[in-house]
Amino acid sequence: MLKGVPASMGYAIAPILKIDRQTIDTTKFTVKNIKTEIAYLHEAIDKTVSQLEALKLKNDQTFDHETSSIFDAHIAIAKDPEVIKQVEDKIIKETCNVAYAVKSVVLKVVDMFKDIEDEYLKQRASDLLEVSDRIIKNHLDIEMIDLEKIDHEVILAAHEITASEAAMVNPKYVLGFLSEVGGKNSHSSIIARLLGIPALVGVKDLMKHVKNDEKVILDAEEGKLIRSYTNDLESFYQNKITNYVLEKHKLESLIGVKPYTTDGHHVELLANIGSYQDVKYAKKQNAYGVGLFRTELIFLDRYELPSEDEQYHEYKKVLESFHPQPVTIRTLDIGGDKPLPYLKHQDELNPALGIRGIRFSLVKDDMLKTQLKALLRASIHGHLKIMFPMISTKEEFVKVKRMVKNIEKELIEDNINVGSYELGVMIEVPSAALIADQLASVVDFFSIGTNDLIQYTLAADRLNSKLEYLNQPYHLSILRLIHMVTTAAKKANIKTAVCGEMASDPIAACLLIGLSVDELSMTSSSIVKVKDKILKNSYEDLVKLSHKILSLTSDIAVVHQLKKHIK
Repeated sequence: MLKGVPASMGYAIAPILKIDRQTIDTTKFTVKNIKTEIAYLHEAIDKTVSQLEALKLKNDQTFDHETSSIFDAHIAIAKDPEVIKQVEDKIIKETCNVAYAVKSVVLKVVDMFKDIEDEYLKQRASDLLEVSDRIIKNHLDIEMIDLEKIDHEVILAAHEITASEAAMVNPKYVLGFLSEVGGKNSHSSIIARLLGIPALVGVKDLMKHVKNDEKVILDAEEGKLIRSYTNDLESFYQNKITNYVLEKHKLESLIGVKPYTTDGHHVELLANIGSYQDVKYAKKQNAYGVGLFRTELIFLDRYELPSEDEQYHEYKKVLESFHPQPVTIRTLDIGGDKPLPYLKHQDELNPALGIRGIRFSLVKDDMLKTQLKALLRASIHGHLKIMFPMISTKEEFVKVKRMVKNIEKELIEDNINVGSYELGVMIEVPSAALIADQLASVVDFFSIGTNDLIQYTLAADRLNSKLEYLNQPYHLSILRLIHMVTTAAKKANIKTAVCGEMASDPIAACLLIGLSVDELSMTSSSIVKVKDKILKNSYEDLVKLSHKILSLTSDIAVVHQLKKHIK
């Protein structure tokens, strides 16, 4: 049995079909005619753009435009004038070949994403590699793998399944995806979810272990690939497949249903997004606004700082799309694992505890001021909530709040309209949770980032597999800190949201509701699953259960109580 990370839920039973890719030769060599080589580059780019536009058209018809943003992003990468200029400059300066120039330039760009732990931001690196490989293949006349020709039931296995490949398959025949690399938020995973194809990513040494035509059971609920099994086990999974399809249809019927508990308590379910491209899917899942708009992509996906106008237009589009529902935009959360390549970056002994989040923004306050100007200008286009990350002290927030008010005053003096807005903080370090009562007196809202709160409270790097046992969302220290925050918020009559991974887990979400969390912000695909749990449980029971859990003495006891009482 092999294990992986579930990226698209479900089950499948079918033989393996391995995707073995031809190695692309990008060896550097000297060219005789630079003009001819640059012409070759543009021919390959034009061919790539045409292919991607055709894929986009096909998938617009299949998915009712839900994947448009994926292929729009790929087309934009292929046509990116900054990247093209860098490739041209390399060809000219080094009199080198197209394949080498494209690969070396793109790898340099991708390198700035290598240490980023945020899956969403890592996806942009994957996009760049996928598009650059397509350009090189077109230049070298290497034939693309055509998955549309598959006409029998299979489970695809590959080192990586690209978005273009995922978009070509017929779900009637391709029953599952398996890959050694990739993430839950990769574009191929998103397409797999749209197609209803179960998928596992991160399956170690997959291509070494599996064989073509080997019949396997894919369990993408438990993250298992079962290679050896009895007839009874196969029958067991056939029943699971039937029941899963019925359950899926039931969940889809809940998309338009309001999230009320059985005793009438309403909970707002919002979406986490990384760019305007995510808006359409969030709205399709009936998200009540945006609980976390990560602005890092606007800064990372480029070679220079974005201008005030560029930022303004990005924020404006998202705010208009959800108006009058709220959009919570987090200011730049950079530093630590997310350095900007075009700024001087000083290595730190412990970047996770160093200049990151609001600390970085206060050091580079010119960048923060530009972002705040863009946000305040955009405030007239919707319900804006500005959120500051990595706040550790009340003084940090007071300082940035004063900055916001001064910028607002300057804009008004320049006859630039500013709408209403709210200012809040992310609670992601223990110090902020412990002084929540003080912070509540100066902020308009709280949003708890449970991922970092767990990491900093338990002093364990969540990327260190040896410390996985300390990545405990149900640790009593975490639950008590959350309760401390919601208690302070209630007294100050402000709302508390949770935007970390706990909000995406239906069981954990019910616990958070019982702890008086008002809003849950999550990946769009999780909204209907969380809603399903909310509709089955009573708020009064969840409050009683949560208070009981706070007095328990172990994480195991917490999990036992949750499984026993949450329906």
